Amino acid sequence: MFSFLQNIDAQSVDENRRFDEALAREYYMKKNYEEARDIYYALYNKYGQAQYFSQYADCLILTGEYETAEKAFKSFLKKNPKNWKSHVDLAYVYSQQGDNEKAIKYLNKFIKDVPDTRNSIIEVANLLRFKGFNETAIVLYNRGAKNSNINYKFNLEKAYAYNSMLDFENATECYLLYLKEKPEQYDMIKNRLRVMLMYDLDGNVDDVIRMALLRKTQEEPENEEFASLLMWFSLQQKDYEMALTQLKALDRRGKGDYENDMIYVAQIAHDNRQYDVAIDAYDYIEKKSDAGVFYLQAVAGRIMTEYDKAVANGVHDKAFFERLSKEIDNALKQNGFAKELQPLVAVQADILAFELNRSDDAKVLLTNALDMNMSSLNKAAIKMKLADIYLLTDDVWEATLLYSQIEKALKNEPIAHEARFKNAQLRYFIGEFEWANAALKILTSATSKLVANDAMTLSLTISDNLEYDTIGLIRLAKADYNIYKHNNNIANQILDSIVMYNPNEVSLPNVFYRKAKIAVSEGDYELADSLYRRVYDGYADSYIADEALVENAILLENQLNRKEDAMECYAKLFDYYTASVYVAQARKSYRRLRDELKK
Repeated sequence: MFSFLQNIDAQSVDENRRFDEALAREYYMKKNYEEARDIYYALYNKYGQAQYFSQYADCLILTGEYETAEKAFKSFLKKNPKNWKSHVDLAYVYSQQGDNEKAIKYLNKFIKDVPDTRNSIIEVANLLRFKGFNETAIVLYNRGAKNSNINYKFNLEKAYAYNSMLDFENATECYLLYLKEKPEQYDMIKNRLRVMLMYDLDGNVDDVIRMALLRKTQEEPENEEFASLLMWFSLQQKDYEMALTQLKALDRRGKGDYENDMIYVAQIAHDNRQYDVAIDAYDYIEKKSDAGVFYLQAVAGRIMTEYDKAVANGVHDKAFFERLSKEIDNALKQNGFAKELQPLVAVQADILAFELNRSDDAKVLLTNALDMNMSSLNKAAIKMKLADIYLLTDDVWEATLLYSQIEKALKNEPIAHEARFKNAQLRYFIGEFEWANAALKILTSATSKLVANDAMTLSLTISDNLEYDTIGLIRLAKADYNIYKHNNNIANQILDSIVMYNPNEVSLPNVFYRKAKIAVSEGDYELADSLYRRVYDGYADSYIADEALVENAILLENQLNRKEDAMECYAKLFDYYTASVYVAQARKSYRRLRDELKK
């Protein structure tokens, strides 16, 4: 009977204890720290367990009762001198009382008693870091790193502590030292550096990482992880030249295949108009081996990039285009109509028709290509190019028929939207403005942002000019058609007639913008710069002001090498034209130029 009653009493005590624990925990979670404090204090006095004291002391700190907390910690630590959390918390109380010197002195004293084992050092350092004592945690890590019996450098842990202190230079150094020890942790270190870059508020972290990686690759040129990390970082910063340099270095060591990465760098360099870097990458792969997996892709990429660079720079040198045309002929003869070379057919057609005045040859080439075995998308691209050349030679009904066929055959593909836009543009060229505008308004919701933006711009051109002056719009459309056909002299004469006979706030920015584009195509970059400025300075509310800004920024950077002026254009664009489709591009380009100018 006595034993039975004892069991009932014990169960009752346990239930009361569990109830008090749950109630204290609930108060604590609801931030009712005073109520939680009293219950935890009673539990500690009754049961003497360290966990209750820890919770009680936390409540004292959270309620700001620092003197009471200090006395409680001192009393508790006399009985529990190895309770590291209480040591750290006591130092934290000193710091909260405004006596940082006393806190640090106390920390440096008690950490001497921490055992020289990896687990103990990590445990105590984590407690220190949780309370913001990162410097003391690093002292502890360094002590452990020097102990040969531990045989662990604590570089990753130190990196985290330095990161918390916003000491990104030492954090990066420790991350890289850890990577040297543990090369299999490459992806983890890359992710840590990526996080550092994400929270780079003042733009200093990228410089720190760049300099650290450059130094490491110079000190240890055979370390593939450092070289690969520098390549990755260069891509993040859009420094494609540096990325390619590192890829070449990695590839020459012969320990891996980096040609696919080079193709990727070449493609994004091309997309960012860094044509020389793209050509260099493709040329490297071409010269390496004509039997390589990526050889044909490199041949096609290099030729297409050379062509796009020439167009962007306003090159119309017949000898250059004849040489490029011959290279395409040779590539197709030697390798047949390979999938990788199919894009060259469209480039060849452009060269023949627009640069060498051989439109009939271009039509024959494209017509024959349509009989070849290729995907429906590639066939549509060839058909689109054939339509473009029919339009060039004034065969507008042949052109519109082909554009319409592409629309119907591939309704849900981006190329169908492009075909519809070109069909609407054709109607605009020949003066069928209402037909063109109806098609353009549908396209303003196209999947492709660029097609939607082009459609919106042309639609506004038609609508606004019709409202002001139909004769002026007819002249503008004729000028645009002649620009399309590379009849720049005729186009300029028509544009000048608008300035003379049809000047208004809608027509003039359109005229200056088009004359700027003509000047770029003819290599007169200073004139183009002044004309673009007339658009966005004189007609800031025009719907093409943002386009003039981005085009001028690209011109200033790539042709005139005036990078600071280009940055001003980008900044003006994302500051004043927040709804523009070019805002994201402008921000990225601004940051890239800012970083380049820092070097």
